[in-house]
Amino acid sequence: MNSALLDTFGRVHDNLRISVTDRCNIRCFYCMPEENVRYAARQEILSFEEIERFTRVAASLGVTKLRVTGGEPLVRKDLPILIRKLAAIPGIRDLALTTNGVLLAQQAEALFEAGLRRLNVHLDTLDRERFLRITRRDDLDKVLEGIETAQRIGFGLKINAVAVKNLVEPDVVPLALYGRERGIEMSAAPAGAARIADPDGLRIELAAA
Repeated sequence: MNSALLDTFGRVHDNLRISVTDRCNIRCFYCMPEENVRYAARQEILSFEEIERFTRVAASLGVTKLRVTGGEPLVRKDLPILIRKLAAIPGIRDLALTTNGVLLAQQAEALFEAGLRRLNVHLDTLDRERFLRITRRDDLDKVLEGIETAQRIGFGLKINAVAVKNLVEPDVVPLALYGRERGIEMSAAPAGAARIADPDGLRIELAAA
């Protein structure tokens, strides 16, 4: 390692988040408008080769952990090709991907074969009506199918939820039980973390026993 990535407090940073797209196939009300979304121009999005080159430099500076994000990363065409490139970089010990899970059932096997082993799936509720209200899409069944497929293949899974006051309180316990029954870690962050001005947002940390 040539040097280390240090902040002004002298702390070493070894974690890199890579956003591969700003596009998403759902429309969570706390994240983006339902219509008239402005996306970055294609020429402004890094190619896989550019991402790989940057990540190799970061790895030479001590980065060992990568998380691929979006938008929704699974809408990026040929994503397993990038995953394979990132997994092969010397020094990278942990590679994870954050997804809403809608396309996961279709892509889980290819991602696993490319070298991905950990997934963070965003899921706020197991209730179809509330899922539709939050995401403006009727895709809960696809998300659950994706989780089941990924677990069957062998992925390490974590479910992340946004705790929106007066909306998803009834879902906290069912989500925790869903995770516990399947050996999946579950965490819920306050709505403020998702850019909602809600001083009464909840924060709950629930791990599967």
